Amino acid sequence: MTGEMMIRTAATLGVRHEQRMIDLIAVPYNEPADVLRRGRWVTETIDPEAFTGVHGAVTVNRAHDLESPLGRVKSLRPNDPRGLLAELKISRTSDGDDVLELASDGLLSPSIGFMSEPGGEQWSEDRTAVRVTRAKLYHIAMTGDPAYAGAKVLAVRTADPAPPRVATPNLDRVRLQLLADAHGVGLVSDV
Repeated sequence: MTGEMMIRTAATLGVRHEQRMIDLIAVPYNEPADVLRRGRWVTETIDPEAFTGVHGAVTVNRAHDLESPLGRVKSLRPNDPRGLLAELKISRTSDGDDVLELASDGLLSPSIGFMSEPGGEQWSEDRTAVRVTRAKLYHIAMTGDPAYAGAKVLAVRTADPAPPRVATPNLDRVRLQLLADAHGVGLVSDV
């Protein structure tokens, strides 16, 4: 078929999936941190089993302000040796946009809001150190001053893919015919 342009077209439909996700280590295991508890400083560590079986709705907020929601925790992975891993879905708001940008720039880190379950703490004799062995997670806050140095953002996914091209077979056919005419070739379509 010399001199004929072969054209194969297919109509495709796409769904736009926006990514407004933050992957992070919400709290590292076995890392000591000085925290304020009941008005005094103690050294706290989180046991690797502390959040085993964690479930339920966990919100994301700014600086532990429960009145400043940013989104929800999409998934938790408590069995990673590094610590409690979380995937956050950040809402499309101006505050959410700010948090995504600041987290991407390395200016925000996670901090958790939790409550130890009954019998879920092991205190040192002098009550200056505590190991949390069982806890319920209530929220993850994005803050500039986390208690644990190992609590960190691993990835920020904010790329909104380009809107899908919706096929317009008749318009595409007209464009292709014009192109073929301009090059002096015949147009053959097998679709």
